[in-house]
Amino acid sequence: MPTVGPTQHTTSIGPNGRIAWQGFLDSDQTRAAIFSANADGSAVRQLTHPDPGDQDANPDWSPNGSNILFTLVPAPGKSEIFVMNADGTGLRQLTHCTGVCNGIGVGSWSPDSSQIVYSVAENPIRSDGNATDEALWIMHADGSHPVQFTQPPHPTSIADNFPAWSPDGKQILFVRNHQMHDAYDDQALFVINRDGTGLKQVTAWGELKAGLAHWSPDGTRILFQSFGSFPDGSTPQLYTIFPDGTHLVQLTANERNSWPTWSPDGTKIIFVHRSTTGQDQNVHLYEMNADGSGLLQVTRNPFWQLQPAWGPLP
Repeated sequence: MPTVGPTQHTTSIGPNGRIAWQGFLDSDQTRAAIFSANADGSAVRQLTHPDPGDQDANPDWSPNGSNILFTLVPAPGKSEIFVMNADGTGLRQLTHCTGVCNGIGVGSWSPDSSQIVYSVAENPIRSDGNATDEALWIMHADGSHPVQFTQPPHPTSIADNFPAWSPDGKQILFVRNHQMHDAYDDQALFVINRDGTGLKQVTAWGELKAGLAHWSPDGTRILFQSFGSFPDGSTPQLYTIFPDGTHLVQLTANERNSWPTWSPDGTKIIFVHRSTTGQDQNVHLYEMNADGSGLLQVTRNPFWQLQPAWGPLP
């Protein structure tokens, strides 16, 4: 398996605050808002109120817990990144998708709150439904000074997305797709230094198809799901791996588990679980200990709950 050099981190680990997630508002899954709650699922608040057909997605807490970044996916229109206060007030648009831009993807705060890394998809759309190119960009936290940061190596890859910062802010973890049979079929995790140097592959192409990854708060492990692009017939599970590509550990094995992320103190993992055998086959948020033990259901809702993020105490 490809490896990267050893990484040392000294980032402090904060106490656990509220969780945020994307919650659908209808059974047809056409309208979705951002919600938040206490870590045990109590005191639920709906933070955004999208228009019919619009989806608010991919919440990301600011490092101090005072703001939430998210992507608005309109119907129709181009997706953009917005930021709001933790209580849903103070909504501001940060990106402006113009020109060849087809849409803005997932955004992630830097540990010092000064910058945001995100993905930009470009037109024209290919025959397989994917953008011609999707690369990572970095901007200041107020949306100014956007600069393209990565370039997928055409023609073997067409997309870099789902970025996440290392706890010390020196590296960025992301997903790169591997084009197979003219389709978006495979993907792997990569890391790159903040200055654009030192690109390294963490997981191999092939069976795991790793995606939706996050660095542990102490910087020692990377949490991810298999089949991160959700191909038909796949059963995603959760894993951890060292940043050098060694010590792969499978955390879940039953039914479908996806969208994992860490608690701020690194002791818990929150994720999406869907039963494929039980009476309730809805999608809910669950949490477990960092070693995969102690499974608990967090949310209960008649509609799907996705994309959890666990914030620090403000």
